[in-house]
Amino acid sequence: MQIDTGIKESHKTAADDMILQKLTTGKVNKGEALKKAGYSLTVQHNPKLVTESKGFKEYMASHGITEDNLAGMLAADLNAKVGERLGEMKLAAELMGLTNKDLNLNVKQVDEGLLLMKQIIEQ
Repeated sequence: MQIDTGIKESHKTAADDMILQKLTTGKVNKGEALKKAGYSLTVQHNPKLVTESKGFKEYMASHGITEDNLAGMLAADLNAKVGERLGEMKLAAELMGLTNKDLNLNVKQVDEGLLLMKQIIEQ
């Protein structure tokens, strides 16, 4: 018996295409990825209907892309190689459906550093 995780093939197809676009072109066209995944025009024009869904987020989490992990990566980057993974962090934020105004980091441990990284991402 298969457990329903809420992850649909369309979530996987859209997420995988967004990752491929970012890796090959440096940009992500969510509408195009959603089109390839078979979503309607309404959804293509409103990507958050998918990127904020439980199944999409679960699929991303299965690849280690979560809001908590993103905050952890930011902190680790500040403590190690500042800027070395900024592109990856932006990708993770984009794939999580986070925009500059949606990005809410946990700043308990490294307040100043995380705020600095948040400012860099928002630029």
